[in-house]
Amino acid sequence: MATSVELDVNQKSFAITFVHNPDIRYDQNYGTYFAPLWAYTLASHVPDNWWVTICDCKIDNIHEVVRSDVFAFSGINQDIESIRKAHDLVKEKYPDSTFILGGPITWSLREEGKLSYLQYFDYLFIMDGEETLPMFLRAFEDASYTDLPQIIEAEARFPIQKAKNIRIDLLKPKIEHYYGAVLEVSRGCPFLCEFCDIRVLPGNNQSNNKPVSLIIEELDQYHKLGITQVQFACDNFIGEVAWARECVDAIVSWRERTGAKISIFTWLTINLYKMPDLMHKMWEAGFSLLFIGIESVNQNSLLETAKVQNVEVLDQAVRTIQSYGFIIAPGMIFGFDSDTDTVFEETLDFFVDVGLIGGDPSFLMALSGTPLYRRMEQTGRLIKREEEVTVRKKIETNIRYIQDAEFLKKGFVDFIHRYTEPGFQFTRFKKHMDLIMESDTFIPIDHVGYGSPLEYLKIQIKDVQNRKMFMLRIAYLIRKPSTISAVLKAWWLARKCSKRYQGLDIHLNYWLYVWTNIGLKYWGIKEEDFDIHSVGEDFDFNLLTQENRPSKGQPLEKQKRGEEKTEIQARYTRKALKRLLETKQN
Repeated sequence: MATSVELDVNQKSFAITFVHNPDIRYDQNYGTYFAPLWAYTLASHVPDNWWVTICDCKIDNIHEVVRSDVFAFSGINQDIESIRKAHDLVKEKYPDSTFILGGPITWSLREEGKLSYLQYFDYLFIMDGEETLPMFLRAFEDASYTDLPQIIEAEARFPIQKAKNIRIDLLKPKIEHYYGAVLEVSRGCPFLCEFCDIRVLPGNNQSNNKPVSLIIEELDQYHKLGITQVQFACDNFIGEVAWARECVDAIVSWRERTGAKISIFTWLTINLYKMPDLMHKMWEAGFSLLFIGIESVNQNSLLETAKVQNVEVLDQAVRTIQSYGFIIAPGMIFGFDSDTDTVFEETLDFFVDVGLIGGDPSFLMALSGTPLYRRMEQTGRLIKREEEVTVRKKIETNIRYIQDAEFLKKGFVDFIHRYTEPGFQFTRFKKHMDLIMESDTFIPIDHVGYGSPLEYLKIQIKDVQNRKMFMLRIAYLIRKPSTISAVLKAWWLARKCSKRYQGLDIHLNYWLYVWTNIGLKYWGIKEEDFDIHSVGEDFDFNLLTQENRPSKGQPLEKQKRGEEKTEIQARYTRKALKRLLETKQN
């Protein structure tokens, strides 16, 4: 007898299934699952005569996937093995179906010259799929798709102003499995960071924003489903400040109109500190957790990577943003050429001095397509593993560092030990709370706060692996008297401060979340766990300041892609590296 799903499929002319199978070994969310936004977004662009299903292998049984004419996959470099596993399983079950792959992995591997690793797919899509996917599906309907090349690349970035509402009807039955909602609001960033692979995508070195009216429409849909935790997915929320102001104002008005209590987590840059009126409005709108790429406490390292927006008054900028009540999740990186022998010590001091309660520092990686990748390649410092693709692993990198590898290994191990020590953790939490209590800009919270323990616990209870992770967190926090003492003192401090300002328990919850994440992630770490390298004794340091040229063999249009801004970034980088070279020569 046919199942209800099969009967529904038969009512449509064609069927497509989006398959999401991320490699959980590299998952950074530690038990907080999020819906695969790419699938629900592209589903809204599928022609009406196609039946659409979404298989999220984190919660769905891929062995029960129904027959489809087309199976569409997506992922990042880290997912290469899990994508192949899911592909082979479905291909064996439905050998006559067509299999396609898109997402960041195809662009990245094309840049590395390793797209052949994915040749087992029938078709590969590069760049945004909102226009190329429906074009392909329409060609599939009349069988003309066989005339298309295997590699289908969008001519330009999809104008997100033409975005459609996601397929909320497909998400609704599964929403209880996810931690809140993810809502894409913009793409692109105008800044110049040398290591960043966002800015090198064609047309992505500027903000490309979704219509504010559509954002409000999607927020309203999630609100009616009872969702209170929302991620605003973007590369830089304040990349275009005028649009950000319009968006925030609209959210404030929507909240006043509906009485909705939501909390928003988003990505942006540290120049937010210069906009007190926007910070005030963002807090009113429900923004509470902000990922900000601080990257380094070394001024020359920031100049080296062209993080010029961070160079001026980093300490004061962080304190100012936090004084409004925001929690900063800082991106921190070790391994810049300009880092000094005191980099680990200075970073620990910085966390305490400014009261940062987040942070998961990692080592610098050269991502394919970036100016950093090209600079490392041209100076003989890029480690190429021909049998692998460039994957962001925790303690393995693809750069030969200027600093001694043994120093970096020992320094990082010592950093983690000191970072997770109860005394250090309580000290930085107390500094964070003192900053808020002394602030004259803090506004008591009138929303739920991102990181609600109740919402988190709901997710943990439903899944075996999540329950295991939650129990490990508890065990970590009660493993010794000093840890228990730090937790109790922090709880008492938060309770006392909450008598004056409501909602500060969210800061306590986030602090505990990050502390246990790092403690469990690097439990028992030792120097033997690292696979990192440094330059040899014969390295010519004069190579540091040579001009970064486009790679040989690149098409002219790729050489010109973002040429003007890339040269501006390169001038900052050379300036910093000249300073470094001068110190080594003296």
